[in-house]
Amino acid sequence: MRVGDIQDDSLTPMEIESLSERMLPDDDVEIMSEFFSALSDPTRIRIVDALQQHRWLCVSDLARLLGLTKSAVSHQLSKMRLNKLLRIKRDGKRVFYALNDDHVEKVFAMAVTHIHE
Repeated sequence: MRVGDIQDDSLTPMEIESLSERMLPDDDVEIMSEFFSALSDPTRIRIVDALQQHRWLCVSDLARLLGLTKSAVSHQLSKMRLNKLLRIKRDGKRVFYALNDDHVEKVFAMAVTHIHE
């Protein structure tokens, strides 16, 4: 359909009000924006990909895998933790990271499917 083919199907004021009442609250919009922002960096996308392939990884393993410094990886991991994308477990001095839950995995998998369509 071309733009010229679209008829003027503007919503009525009642339809606008009804739609407005069903839209996400501002707080939810802000949280979702932060969630997607946390995934908007190539390094963080690579980290999610790695954590989907191997459930628990430490900073050293991620740094070697991604060809980055431990400091650079730690910086990205902290941003991801703030947005509840990751969980941690400690083993002595080492800290291991995993995706927080299957929701993160599903969103990531859906995005991969989307870009390959």
